[in-house]
Amino acid sequence: MKWKVLLSMVIAVAIAVSFARAGDYNISRSPDGPFSFSISGVDFNPGSTMQRESVLFNEPSCPVQITSHSLSIIYEDRGFRFSGTTGLEVSETITAIQVRTALYDVFGQHMQNLANIEPRDMAIGSQSISGKWRAGENDISELLTTVTYIARVRLADGTQWVCSFDDLHLALSSLHLEKKIGEDDDDK
Repeated sequence: MKWKVLLSMVIAVAIAVSFARAGDYNISRSPDGPFSFSISGVDFNPGSTMQRESVLFNEPSCPVQITSHSLSIIYEDRGFRFSGTTGLEVSETITAIQVRTALYDVFGQHMQNLANIEPRDMAIGSQSISGKWRAGENDISELLTTVTYIARVRLADGTQWVCSFDDLHLALSSLHLEKKIGEDDDDK
């Protein structure tokens, strides 16, 4: 009987620590366009009133904070593309950055990642990066939520800041999204 009480206490402490650790991130959410839309005469999700959502994860210890992110769907070069722009606030001179956007479907399940590696010097202050990636029609019609975070930063002195994926998983749980963020995550 005592072991059940002890086990309950251990579980309660573990849950409390998990929720406290999820608070290590600054999480912001904002609308990112209608789920029902039309591109080049092709209708996607007609009759849906849902809104796509952009979620930003910022870890306070990171020398770069994400200030904004928008992902649009375009038709270019005879194909659909995701086109993303990310606003950044750099607090220390850096020489490279990797920003990732994880895509989640209408049920909160991980679909794929869009990675943007920028190997260029960035001075302290406001910066932005952008990228384009191929998009299949199924991806376009199922995408509801994007989660953007900084995976790695290379500082001017050669050291690197690396995202805490354990904290990111805890934060995903708090948003009711699958605790999967991609390749680095497959064996966890």
